[in-house]
Amino acid sequence: MKPSTPNILYFVCHDLGRHLGIYDALVQSPHLDAFARAGTVFTQAYCNSPCCSPSRACAMTGRYAQSTGAIGLSHMGWSLDQSEPTITEYLKEAGYETAHAGLAHERVPGENHYEVEMEGKWEDWNTHRAVDQAIAYLENRDRSRPFYLNIGTQEVHDSAWKLADELYGGVVPPEEVHVPLQMPDCAATRGALGKFQASIRYLDTHFQRLMDALDASGYAEDTIVVFTTDHGMSGLRSKGTLYDHGTEIALMMRGPGIAEGRRSDELIPNIDVLPTLLEACSVPIPDPVEGRSFWPLLLGGEYRPNDAIFIERNFHGQSIGRGVPGYEDRFDPVRSIRTKDFHYLLNCRPRANPHQWTVHEIPHDFVPTGTGFHDAWPAFDRKRGEEELYHVAMDPLENFDVSQRPEYQRIKNELKDRLLQWMTERGDFALSDEVPVRPNEPGWGEFEQLT
Repeated sequence: MKPSTPNILYFVCHDLGRHLGIYDALVQSPHLDAFARAGTVFTQAYCNSPCCSPSRACAMTGRYAQSTGAIGLSHMGWSLDQSEPTITEYLKEAGYETAHAGLAHERVPGENHYEVEMEGKWEDWNTHRAVDQAIAYLENRDRSRPFYLNIGTQEVHDSAWKLADELYGGVVPPEEVHVPLQMPDCAATRGALGKFQASIRYLDTHFQRLMDALDASGYAEDTIVVFTTDHGMSGLRSKGTLYDHGTEIALMMRGPGIAEGRRSDELIPNIDVLPTLLEACSVPIPDPVEGRSFWPLLLGGEYRPNDAIFIERNFHGQSIGRGVPGYEDRFDPVRSIRTKDFHYLLNCRPRANPHQWTVHEIPHDFVPTGTGFHDAWPAFDRKRGEEELYHVAMDPLENFDVSQRPEYQRIKNELKDRLLQWMTERGDFALSDEVPVRPNEPGWGEFEQLT
């Protein structure tokens, strides 16, 4: 019998995608793989906006990024508005103690309304420190109330790959690196991903330390544990883009009532996480929430699957261009509709972003001119069109755009009509080519003064 007010431990890491053994990546993640096998793992979970802050805001509010205004990075001026309720407010009203350790990126630090806030300086974003703080919280808290504990980490963001030798036990040797099939297999790729996989190994180790502490504390039987990430891993046609490799997320859940040893291939957008956890905690789902609970699916009950999910890209900080110094918050509105069989993308400003290559188009004799991760790809030189359509059931790497093929026109038009209807109902600014104005000045707030 599951408790009516279970504890919630929500663990969200940076930029992982599905680069874990449980998702068939040839990497070292034994503890996370075992955790997944002890609960339910979702193989078709996606974020609704493939940028760090918007994705996290979607998960924390159960609402689309455009609905909340969190359409870019929080420290670039797009911090989730203080008036927007998150799961923190909903569970606090239901009697839960809310606590946070590590990184919270939907707003700037210190503005996320937790009763117990452990994010105090930059170093707290490290997985080891975040887990240390979470364990201390579990050991010392007053047990008279159920808890919601949110833990965020900087790993496995590429900004932390440089710590491979210092913290992660060394770079994974090139011959042991798993290169996703979307990426060129060359020395530059293997060198970068060796650091990435070292950070995964580090994340995996400390996640298990947290699970051991949860068991030792006596909370495990009454706690729902969620492990997830914000969006896909770093790389071209990955993080920040609406291709599957940019929007795919690991999502694994374990706890009272949740089916064990189950793999679900239902389409799950991350706006569905909040209503699911609210239902699990016997908390009514409020009207502003746009996601839909999949709690019945976790319990093995009746569940109406999503036949499609909608995804949006708006702003994302990125380099100005190859060989050009500088960084900008670029407006590149893209919308997509993803079904189990097809993925239709609408590039609302096709010229806003560099052109994209696909893996099969990279010349076999291409020799990188630099040693950096992105040097593994040739310079983009193909014009990006307004529409793209991928038959993902047959072409899971999204290599072949079939939007112009005659036999796909009916499917393309049906998906486009559904997407435009969704955009119209929401008053999408992309329909009028309106450029939103950031509500805040860029920066990390008072956190910038901390050391």
